[in-house]
Amino acid sequence: MAEDPNKFKSQPWMLFDTVVAKSFLLGDGTADGLAVGTQSPAISAAGEMTFLATGRNMATYPWYTNMQQDGAMSYGMEVWQIALEVLFPTLTPNQNNGFDLTIQGGVPPNVKLAECLLNYSVLQLELGQENQMSWPVTKFGPGGGMAMSDNASSVNVSSGERSIANVLKLAEPIEMPRTQNISAKLRIAPEVHEMIGTVAAPGVGRVLAEYDYAWGVAPNNTDVAQPPWAVRLTLSGRRIKHTQYGQIPG
Repeated sequence: MAEDPNKFKSQPWMLFDTVVAKSFLLGDGTADGLAVGTQSPAISAAGEMTFLATGRNMATYPWYTNMQQDGAMSYGMEVWQIALEVLFPTLTPNQNNGFDLTIQGGVPPNVKLAECLLNYSVLQLELGQENQMSWPVTKFGPGGGMAMSDNASSVNVSSGERSIANVLKLAEPIEMPRTQNISAKLRIAPEVHEMIGTVAAPGVGRVLAEYDYAWGVAPNNTDVAQPPWAVRLTLSGRRIKHTQYGQIPG
């Protein structure tokens, strides 16, 4: 007999995980290329970026994930919406590869890297034992992020308008029982691997040059490290279980 749904208590929830590294070069096993919280490159040599099952958890990296345990759900969840957000540093248009750096109008590497990830990738999501989906990344909105500006096409990158409503809304929820395995993987087409680059042949995924920060009258300036590359996956819906959330089971 099916479980009475009224016995479950629910709470709105967002489950998120972020792949963060200074270098997004394919297969970069150096300290710069390892995804924060793991011993694996942010993007593997095969062009794959893995979320949710990579070793990060909320106890050690609360700013990058709220997974309570590695690779498995500690509570049941219904997933209604999915967002994929590109969190790249802003760069001026003359910071580019392949153009005269003394003029404006070039395409900066953050835009070219986002182009490769957004336009030439699929997102594979597995909840439990079932492969739930394998869809183009262009179908997933960012669900928020840095505000767009007048020259955003050259400076900021996004999979769509930076709006909390801009997410993939599922026709019906994906039900995720507790303790089941959960993983998500971004698979990047080989046609753009050369543009992203490797350690042996670097491309736009390389470590960014330091930011030259100046203030007041010279020589008040210093070089500081650019923020790292980052991509965040968010699953929105509600988590469910028999007890807690301030209520008594039915």
